[in-house]
Amino acid sequence: MRQTFRLTFLQDNRTADVTGQQTLMEALKQAGIFLDAPCGGQGTCGKCLVRISPDGDSWQEVKACQTKITSDLWVDIGKSAGNHRILTTSSIRKVSYAPSLPENIDLDSLENYYLAAFDIGTTTIAAYLLDGANGEQLCTASSLNPQAAYGADVISRANYNLEHGSRELADCIHGAIDELIGELSRKAGIDRERIIQICLVGNTCMHHIFFQYPMDSLVRAPYEPYQRGLIRDQAAKYQIHIHPQGELMFLPVIAGFVGADTMGCILTIQPDQKEEITLMLDIGTNGELVLGNRERLICCSTAAGPAFEGAKIECGMRGAQGAIDHVTWNERGFHYSVIGGGNPVGICGSGLIDTIACLLCAGLMESSGRLLTPEEAAREKKTWSEHLAMRDGKPVFLFDPQEDSVYLTQKDIREVQLAKGAISAGILLMERELGISHEQIQTVYIAGAFGNYMDPKSACDIGLLPPELRNRVVPVGNAAGEGAKLALLNRGEMEKTKILMSNVDFLELAVIPEFQDCFVDELEFPEQDEEEG
Repeated sequence: MRQTFRLTFLQDNRTADVTGQQTLMEALKQAGIFLDAPCGGQGTCGKCLVRISPDGDSWQEVKACQTKITSDLWVDIGKSAGNHRILTTSSIRKVSYAPSLPENIDLDSLENYYLAAFDIGTTTIAAYLLDGANGEQLCTASSLNPQAAYGADVISRANYNLEHGSRELADCIHGAIDELIGELSRKAGIDRERIIQICLVGNTCMHHIFFQYPMDSLVRAPYEPYQRGLIRDQAAKYQIHIHPQGELMFLPVIAGFVGADTMGCILTIQPDQKEEITLMLDIGTNGELVLGNRERLICCSTAAGPAFEGAKIECGMRGAQGAIDHVTWNERGFHYSVIGGGNPVGICGSGLIDTIACLLCAGLMESSGRLLTPEEAAREKKTWSEHLAMRDGKPVFLFDPQEDSVYLTQKDIREVQLAKGAISAGILLMERELGISHEQIQTVYIAGAFGNYMDPKSACDIGLLPPELRNRVVPVGNAAGEGAKLALLNRGEMEKTKILMSNVDFLELAVIPEFQDCFVDELEFPEQDEEEG
């Protein structure tokens, strides 16, 4: 017979009654709490750690996805519920305010009305509220994407969708958007029913989950979207509470793994309008790349992001309080900064790139990616070799030799190599398709949170970007969210997305014969001139 047990949450003394014999992860989802689960709840990533206690006194740390509920419990989710740094700023492009508003709403009956834009990332969601009178941005809001509890990457979520049906993940994202609308309304001091139109962007998987489209064609050949075009529909159909006749728009997707978020970036940066050749990278949980100019634009997608989001990295985490976000090395040693200050609890993507660049520079790691052992480093008289230690018979790099709680493993380095190899191979093959070289790319636009905080020098030092482009990198913030705003603000921008959908050529890397060889070649790190401290 199934029993009900009570969970009491340490952070706010809130309680929830849940069904026993399910996992703590499942129970937390019922209670509206979505922990990180990059492995999709398989128990392999160790990112869903929480503390539990039967009495609020004696505590035990457990994996929520592997722990069955058999009694009343106190639950401390503090370690998993960090204050995450979510990028909502962007490089703004001014357009005239000429929106394409819903025709079935009597605007004269409203004193004022509002619009809202959303960038649904695999990891995070960014939201923007705009004044309907002039298009002015009034406030922003953000949250983690609660679907992260079902896996870190789009393939994990697509497979969950195929195995368990589409409703659960769809309800999850609809609810998150609805909550953010509530937060925007509270911040601006408005009635949410005065929001008459919202515009969404997201990758193709997020798009298909939102509308509960079949996933088969995305995860199996021919890897094509079920639906591509601009969608305009009633928001109420998706349990999103704005004006009763309020409209929802979702910008077009380009290909199976190049979505409406990339469309938003193209709308913002306008590479299709430029004479110069530009490269745009949006490195999130996936990596999307767009190369070219007004003559021709091509794009591709690489499964590169999970490492840079902290997934598959032993001490990895997102850009949140306690994360090492930047690392430098000089003759005085290794130095790092921590988001929010204090002692580090993990390392995020920008810190990861810096660390590997510093290890190369310090000579503690070979260009093959092999980390030296402490004995090798000492024998070769490498400065700062005390940062190296052995763990489970393999070398690790300690950020603080006196404290071994945050470290980088050989496997972590291999994960970064896979990610950087895929991205740099993608750049090379797109260049070959256009018949150009690194030197002909005049500007590199880096979109997204990782790119915003990433040090371009470190990215070039490890070969993520070609060294020739070191001084041509321009961070543009959340360009995808900016594109959603542009489509709301100006009907011409919105209409342009229909044309771009067909005019951007998609390069399917997996079917290019030389991709595998190129990818393997790009796994190596560039040779460095050693610097001894």
